[in-house]
Amino acid sequence: MAKIGSFGEIVFEVSEKITQTFSNLKRSGSVRWAEHEVNQKKPISEFIGAELEEISFDILLKAELGVNPSKQLEKLREIRDTGKVDYFIIGGKPVSQNYWYIQQMSEAYNVIDSNGNILSAEVNVTLKEYRL
Repeated sequence: MAKIGSFGEIVFEVSEKITQTFSNLKRSGSVRWAEHEVNQKKPISEFIGAELEEISFDILLKAELGVNPSKQLEKLREIRDTGKVDYFIIGGKPVSQNYWYIQQMSEAYNVIDSNGNILSAEVNVTLKEYRL
């Protein structure tokens, strides 16, 4: 088994039985500046600090790859809806010293069988950095 990474109980791995990975990983961050007005002069800029970062990625959930899409979607929704925070780990290392939470996710059901079972789904997940 090759464990690519994880976010809490969601494990990204490739093995003989299961393939659950992410794609289109994007990380973004910005900073905060304040502008202080000065009479008859240009404003003075002041660096305030960094904003919280965001990470987004897609997860392909396919029954034929050993994953139960419905169960994984339920886990992701529960993590999002209960406000759980955890490390986002890639290659055995946290991507930052801070925790992350699911800020947003969207689901697309690609294949549903005649019994209503989801056989293939794509999920776009956006994580936001969490700091106390």
